[in-house]
Amino acid sequence: MVWFFISVAVFLGAHIVPGLLREKIVKRIGYQGYVIGFSILSTILFGWVIYEVLNAESFVLWDYQPWQAKLLVIIMLPSCIFWACAILQPCPLSIGRKTGFDPERPGVNRFCRHPLLLGVFLWGMGHVIANGDLVALLFFGGSAIFALIGFSRMEKLRLRDIPQSQHQAILSGTRRFSPSGLLKGAIGLRDIVVGGLAYGVILIGHGHVIGVNPLEMAGW
Repeated sequence: MVWFFISVAVFLGAHIVPGLLREKIVKRIGYQGYVIGFSILSTILFGWVIYEVLNAESFVLWDYQPWQAKLLVIIMLPSCIFWACAILQPCPLSIGRKTGFDPERPGVNRFCRHPLLLGVFLWGMGHVIANGDLVALLFFGGSAIFALIGFSRMEKLRLRDIPQSQHQAILSGTRRFSPSGLLKGAIGLRDIVVGGLAYGVILIGHGHVIGVNPLEMAGW
């Protein structure tokens, strides 16, 4: 389990350190270069963590039941839709598109300023329940907590880059989390279609990439 902890420490460090040095890095290589480099590094390190999760020695915390896998399969659909929202819609205070936000038409921000992080939270908690072992609890549970912490941290980081004169309009026109926003057009058809396609790819590819078929585990 040692390498699991090392991989997680490196992954977290790769997210914390660039954040602290963000302004200096952006000045040197530009915002786009920063995002591309950070994304590539995060993807590589995340792959390493997943490898260690799959190979680390662990012990069971609670017995497996098919309903746990069923719950995860269900939870992953809204997670994918939220991730699609983060890509397709402007998210001025979170991870996602920075430009094009209109306070009069906040879109997904009516529901949650952080659709990507919310999706990560659901993904993490769903995997904790479905796996039920120590390593899964540490990794997926830690990811869920990390996502929740990111709600306030991302807002602070993004507000630094936004003119002070726009802060009030953006803050008052968006919500950190407000389920009623789902009834006000927060999620569009395009988000659902793209999220649904991503969901299908994950369901089909999970067994080939990770070695576990979610539908078989759920008994479907």
